[in-house]
Amino acid sequence: MNIQKNKKTPRGFTLIELLVVISIIGILSSFAVVSLNSARVKARDALRKGDMAQIRTALGLYYYDNNKYPECGTWDDLRVDFGATIGDAVGDGSDCYIWLGTILTAGARPIIQQMPLDPQNNNNKAATDPVHIYRYVTDPGGTQYAMVYTLEEGGETVFRGW
Repeated sequence: MNIQKNKKTPRGFTLIELLVVISIIGILSSFAVVSLNSARVKARDALRKGDMAQIRTALGLYYYDNNKYPECGTWDDLRVDFGATIGDAVGDGSDCYIWLGTILTAGARPIIQQMPLDPQNNNNKAATDPVHIYRYVTDPGGTQYAMVYTLEEGGETVFRGW
């Protein structure tokens, strides 16, 4: 007679093994989320820089046609370095950017199809987000302009044209 013993072979994982694997997966996924957020910040900053290059080109074309930049939000006390800061451009700066959009996108031959907006503030209103907006100002006479914007990595940035 052949009698087999019922041997119980362990099947599956122990609770400790499962907890270790789950915690390792959790730690790895948290690193992935941090890396993804960093990549998003860099992508938005790259978009902002691209937006400014596009606006600079459009303003150059406008200047070529009109011998001056569109005048709005002028500063009375322009320093030698044009002194543009976010603090200087509060108020008129963001409204002038919206106004600039109507100038550059209007007419039978628009210079730019659509004005770019900050990726974190798509209505460019200071009341919505006082930091992530694009600002535009000129000197009296429209011979110089400044665009003020903020990068998430790098802070306030100003580019000037004259």
